[in-house]
Amino acid sequence: MSSAVEGTRAAAGDPAGQPDGTWSVSDLTAAVGETIQRAFPGEVWVRGEIIGYSVAASGHIYFNLIEPGSGNDRRGARMRVALFKGRQRLVNRDLAAAGGLTLDDGIEVRIRAEVEYYAGSGQVQLIMSGVDPHFTLGVLAADRERILAELAESGLLRRNAALPLPLVPLRVGLVTADGSAAHADFVHELRASGYAFEVLLCDARVQGVTAEADLVAALRTLGRAEVDVIAVVRGGGDRTDLLAFDLASVAKAIALCPLPVFCGIGHETDTSVADQAAHTAAKTPTACAAALVAHVAGFDERLATARSVLRLLAERRLARPRAWLGEARLRLGHHTQRHCRTAAGKLAGARRSLQRSHAHVQRGTVSLRALRPRLERASARRLGTAKAQLRSASALVSAVAPERTLARGFSITRAADGSIVRDMPATGDTIVTETARARFASTVSAEASAPAGKPTTETTDLRD
Repeated sequence: MSSAVEGTRAAAGDPAGQPDGTWSVSDLTAAVGETIQRAFPGEVWVRGEIIGYSVAASGHIYFNLIEPGSGNDRRGARMRVALFKGRQRLVNRDLAAAGGLTLDDGIEVRIRAEVEYYAGSGQVQLIMSGVDPHFTLGVLAADRERILAELAESGLLRRNAALPLPLVPLRVGLVTADGSAAHADFVHELRASGYAFEVLLCDARVQGVTAEADLVAALRTLGRAEVDVIAVVRGGGDRTDLLAFDLASVAKAIALCPLPVFCGIGHETDTSVADQAAHTAAKTPTACAAALVAHVAGFDERLATARSVLRLLAERRLARPRAWLGEARLRLGHHTQRHCRTAAGKLAGARRSLQRSHAHVQRGTVSLRALRPRLERASARRLGTAKAQLRSASALVSAVAPERTLARGFSITRAADGSIVRDMPATGDTIVTETARARFASTVSAEASAPAGKPTTETTDLRD
């Protein structure tokens, strides 16, 4: 660089009036510009990550290129890039031919540009004239494959897909930009189904520098809400417009969500990382809503089929009792008729028997009336005889009664248990003697005055 500067000074000559070699600003900027032009005489290819993308009122595009992965580190290397309006047509043509890429923040690109020193700002900048879209696509594809491999290795890639889907997911949490076409299409499809869907919207940017944080926050918020399923939808756009759905943080938020996540991202060719991490993926917001409607309709159809089967089974079950009831009614009718005839015959026979019995009763009544005087006389005789026999028996009983015997001077001796003493009691036994006027107890004892071997008694009066 010093040799180039010296060459410039020799060509320009020493600055007028500055014998000490001091540069004027204009001379220095001109020298720097000439030096850069000689060092980079033609266009160069530069790769880096876009930040600070903006479109001026004039239509020119400005952004900075930084080292990929360095974020917004102001201390890192960066280069100012200008894409003037007149050169945008060719750049946009190349991007579109590669599948719809666009320039935006976070995109890693390889651009062709002139290195220019702009004296008005004192900055070196790149004047962009072309782009290598295949480089960007390769970087995007490599990033996507790396993220998918990491998710698979950690067991997160199919985690959300393993969650059971509710039978009737009518409460839907929706992640999209409020008022967007994707929002309108999704809600319209649900309303047109006729089912009672309820939609809880969580507004989120789906493109740009804030899309990543918005999507992650919305998924976490709805994961704690009272909903059955979450839908993440976005309308169509260029590949670079959908970069947020290829980010590892968004894919992990979907994988770790406690509710099934449906994706309806507007792309027709590629699938995003978010699609592969979700429970169910559809190509558009409308198709995403249609998938939910189809699930509810499937349950409705199964329910209708079950109702039909139950009705048919019930009718079959009822048909048998009805047939049996008809047969039973016929048999009952036959039995009733037969029993009625039998009962009528038996009733007629009973009436005849009753008539004969009545005649017998009448004849018996006549005979009983004739026999009554004889029965009365015979009864009187029998009663007199019985009375005489009763008087004789009463006199005999009075004669042999114990009281009469005691009155004649006899006594009755009983043991302690009340039994009558018939044998010689043992020494020490207590006996009770009962006369007509007294009752006393005695204890049997042996005395010298008593006959040998004969016990004597001691008497105790038991009268009150």
